[in-house]
Amino acid sequence: MNDETLHFEAAINPYGCSESVVRAMETCARAKEYRSYGEPTAESLRESLANHYGLSPDNFVVFNGAGEALAWLFVLNLVMRRGRLIVPYPSYERFVEAGKRCAAEVIEVPLDAETFSLPVDQFIEDGRGRANVGLISSPNNPTGNLLLDEKSMSRLLDEMPDCLWIIDEAYADYAGVSFVPWVRERRNLIVLRSFSKAYGLAGLRVGYAVAHPSVAGELAGVRLPWCVNSLSLVAAQAALLDQEYLAQVVARIKADCEDFQAGLSRIPFLHVHPSAANFFPVRLEGVSPSSVKQQLSERRIQVRSRADMPLHLRLTSLRPSENQRLLDALESFKG
Repeated sequence: MNDETLHFEAAINPYGCSESVVRAMETCARAKEYRSYGEPTAESLRESLANHYGLSPDNFVVFNGAGEALAWLFVLNLVMRRGRLIVPYPSYERFVEAGKRCAAEVIEVPLDAETFSLPVDQFIEDGRGRANVGLISSPNNPTGNLLLDEKSMSRLLDEMPDCLWIIDEAYADYAGVSFVPWVRERRNLIVLRSFSKAYGLAGLRVGYAVAHPSVAGELAGVRLPWCVNSLSLVAAQAALLDQEYLAQVVARIKADCEDFQAGLSRIPFLHVHPSAANFFPVRLEGVSPSSVKQQLSERRIQVRSRADMPLHLRLTSLRPSENQRLLDALESFKG
């Protein structure tokens, strides 16, 4: 048994990055390329992203993590303009908390209590004429489901044209659904992407915003030069170019998720919600979430809980042997 703590609360790629990324970083370190400042606006990575998506480098702004991109978007559109933000509830709490510090008002629209689906009509009704910025994760964190399809996305963009829609696609590589191509025509859409999840580079902090050039240009105007270090840019570039590895590791993680979901479904006191990401929201029935967390912690297993979902835990799928360790602990739970 592995005596190290297992972190099921962190939604990372448990297999890490490709070997080509490791080799690229080793080469960069041995050559001491970090002696120079590197590229101030991540020109090479933006060019590679443009080739990857079939867009222009002017559509991309690279940041020290997607969260930094969001911070600048909040400054420009909420702080400076005293704007209002509309979000689903529950959503990624760290982004929402940042919004509450920046916005004149945060409008939270509850998801369906059973299915976690987005009530699009209610969302538009509550936000039209009020919200300047909308923020939706796709797939949603912590519920794991896709809140938007093409029809609902079109409705938001068309029926609230004065609202800037920010779509956080941190887990989109698992879902296989992305709105990045829409930025060619849509000026009120920004998509946030990350190398932290499926690409396995969470600790290197590389993310980017994709938008119409007119919108991306405004965002680039406040971005600090050299905000992403040279080694991180080398790693991100190598990761993006190794799409074969990405496809393999995503397929592997999705297979692990299927087995993990089946195992969780066999635990009598758990109700597992389907997920398009690499984590599952599970509702505890007839047992105390705090007692489950405590007993798991005693076994050096950490899981995620949230105040806004008091009956749920969020469990990331790790490697099969690690998933089995959690399943064994849950099966032996003493309520």
